[in-house]
This record gives sequence, structure tokens and C-alpha cells, in this order.
Amino acid sequence: MSLEIVLDNYNGVCYPGQTIAGRIECVLNKEKNLRAIKIKFKGRAETEWHESESYYDHSSKKHRTRRVRYSAEEVYFEQEYILVQGGENYTLPQGRHVYPFSYILPQQLPSSFEGGYGNIQYTIKGVIDRPWKFDYETKILLNLCSPLDLNYIPGLRDPLATSVDKNICCCWCKSGPITFDISLPLRGYCPGQQVNIGAYVQNMSNVSAENVKFKIYKDTEFISHYPSTHHKHEEHVIAECEDGGIGAHGEKSWTSVLSIPTNANYPNLIPCNIINISYRLKGKVILPCPHTNLDVEFPCVIGTVPLTGVVDTTLGPPNTETSLPSYNLISGIQPPMPYPPGPLIGVPIAPAPPESAPLLPFPSGDSGYLPSNQPPYPSAIGNAAPYPSYPPTQVSNEKPPYSSGGPSPYLSGVSSPYPSSGQSPYPPTTASAPYPSAPGGSFAPALPTGAPYPTDGVFSGSSDATAPPSYEDAKQLKNEKQ
Repeated sequence: MSLEIVLDNYNGVCYPGQTIAGRIECVLNKEKNLRAIKIKFKGRAETEWHESESYYDHSSKKHRTRRVRYSAEEVYFEQEYILVQGGENYTLPQGRHVYPFSYILPQQLPSSFEGGYGNIQYTIKGVIDRPWKFDYETKILLNLCSPLDLNYIPGLRDPLATSVDKNICCCWCKSGPITFDISLPLRGYCPGQQVNIGAYVQNMSNVSAENVKFKIYKDTEFISHYPSTHHKHEEHVIAECEDGGIGAHGEKSWTSVLSIPTNANYPNLIPCNIINISYRLKGKVILPCPHTNLDVEFPCVIGTVPLTGVVDTTLGPPNTETSLPSYNLISGIQPPMPYPPGPLIGVPIAPAPPESAPLLPFPSGDSGYLPSNQPPYPSAIGNAAPYPSYPPTQVSNEKPPYSSGGPSPYLSGVSSPYPSSGQSPYPPTTASAPYPSAPGGSFAPALPTGAPYPTDGVFSGSSDATAPPSYEDAKQLKNEKQ
């Protein structure tokens, strides 16, 4: 007996919101009794490590050491579907049996990740449940890549500059200071791009600096929740370069270039709360012993979608005819989808996870990322999200999971269940403001052209019926009544 999971639209990587379609194939060498054939989908993150702690044993009145396990788990989705409903007396005949399935991944998911103290995994498990016997199981891992668009992280286009200095003491004689200045044109980069580092060293001391090094570090933080909150850290160097030294009473100004490697993994773990990844650029002026080095650090971000409108030094100035469109909602231009849709194979679609599933929003506040009430990905033209939303649970005509403003290229004759760019549920960006604008284009509401009361004769006893009575009229009216 054999059990295998075969995916039809998976080429080694998948994305949040994508439909995973495939089939379970089981081959029986003889007739088998079974309760059910199930398919399970699960996405979760976990952290785990052990630490030695000392404690006081009151029974022996001695200090002892014990090994404590720290762990945490975060589940993004967990669904189980029955493909074949059997029973105690249900038998499956000998031969090869195929059961198709499809599943729509949730929208907000962190990338797959493997670390020293934790991981993020997405699995599909097939199970043949047999009465009074061990179950047959098979499992496959999905490599999920969650795109990170640098254009929607504030502050990445701002240049950075800083300066540090220190005084060098040599043989109890104080000499001049060493000044180290570095600058970056921006903070956000993608694999394959170059980081241009402006550097300046002024050495007014009697000690020569041996060299200057620049490194980009990848810092990974693992967080545990049980039995208490603890943190574990990993540090890796992903890029580095080295420049020559600066002699005593000398100075040097230059530009160092660091290339972001393309063969490394840069997962997007923003939706994860127990594993965090950050990057930083560190510059160091190496001084001879016994002097300490001069260090300076900058935070940076590495994503998958580069900043638009920025000249890429690796490729030269961008071509205006072939450059990627910006996300400024230009009328009539539809940006390309970030990944190709997976074709449906004409099988029933497993229902999407309920809205109450524990999907984690993006962090908000001063974290430097999107607020929780904003979409994690760029908006497409017509205010329609470029990533698919959950389709209805019951789909009778197998409509495609992605919308391109018209019928799906994979299912002819079937219209898309999602509104096209001309049927956007949001008002167009060129619509007039809901409040009247004042003369001159300001956003303050304009005053009415005429006052609610006439300006002539209001205080001079005018006979205008619309004007309120003046003080003299009111006094005369009071005297007449008396």
C-alpha cells in the first residue's frame, strides 16, 4: 500500500492567497477497510531551546542545576477535509485511487523559515484512517514566499548620515581625535542591488588606522512564551568589504560598495510575532592594540520589491520605456501581478479559512511598518488589491481565484467573481471632495455667497419681512401693546 500527494500548480514556491491544487493517490495491493481519507493543511511557527538554570533544593538544602525548555507556537491556519467518508465496515477495493483537492492559502502569512531555535513551516498531510490499525500518512512541505514591497514601508527613501569620534591616548599622552563619518542614500534594498556607502575618516591622532571594514548583519530574534518570555538571538554576516587604512595625521574620503547577495534567503517575517529578522550596516575603523575600534551602525531593510523612482547603480539609469509602473493609480495602466495565478483543474475548491481564523495583522505604531488597518501589499489600479481575497465558500462554477478585470485565461467562458477596475467598490481618486472647497483651491469649506439676513436696514428699522426687528421697532411694538 502506498500513499502520495501530488501538486499540479506548485513549482517549488507558493505565495499568500494562492490556490494550491493537487490530488491524493493511493495504491492498494488488496482490499482495505478504512474510516476515511483525509487531507490536512497547516501553517505554524514555533520556537524551542533549552537553558540551564540553577535553583535551591529545599529538601536537600543545596543549589542544583536543571535544564529548562523554552518554547512558543503560533498557528496561522489549520484545516482538515474528508475526501472519502467510510466507516467500520467500509472497504476500498484493490487498485489505484485518485482524489483531487484544492486549498486557498490565507492572505497574511510570513515566509517559510528555518533557524537554529525555531522555524515556520507550511505542510499538507494525507491520512488514511483505518479502524483498529495504524493510519497511513504522508506529508509534504510548502516553500512559501511572502513578498515585501519596500514602497510601503515609511522612511526607506530618507538618506542617513552620522559621525563618531574618539580621542586616542598613547603612553599617557593625549593626542588628537579620530573622526569617522558615513552616509547612505537610502535604507531599503533588494537582492542584487548595491549599497553605496559614503565614508570619511580624519585621523588627527598619532596612531595609524589599519583599515576600515563594512558589514551587513542579519539579526534573528526568537521569542518564547512558555514557561516565561525569553529571547534568543542569532547573527549572520551576509555581505562585507574592506578598505585601506589611514595614517597618523591623515584623512581620507571615498565611497565603498556592498552588493546584496542573491543566493541568500531574505524572508518576510512581519506577520510573525515569535520570530523577528532585522538587518543593519556596521562600519568599523580598525585600530592597533591596545586601542578599541571606532564603530558606527545603520538599520536597513531588505525586501523583494525595490523602491520605485530610485536609480539602480547595478543596472544604470532606468529606461523610461521599460521601467516598472509606479503605484500612483495612473488611469489606464494596470501594474503586473506579483506572481502568476495557478490554474484550477476543475475540482471542488476546499472552503477558505473562516474570518475568525487567527490571522495576525501587521504591527502598527512606531514600528516603521504599515499600520494594522492598511493592506500589506500595494494597491492596484482602480483600488482593487493585486492579491486575491477569499472567494465564497461554495463555488459551484469553479471561478478563478484571481481577478484581472475580465474572464480568467484558464477557464474560458467563465467570468471573474471579482469586480473589474471599472467596477471598483471604492470611489475613483479623481472624484470631487465631499465638502465644498473655498476659492483658491483650499480645503476649507467655502462661505455662502449671501448672508442669511440682509445687510441693509437690519439695524435701521427696515420693513424687510425677512429681517429681525430692530431695537426701536421692538420698543415701539411694546408701547403699542401697553
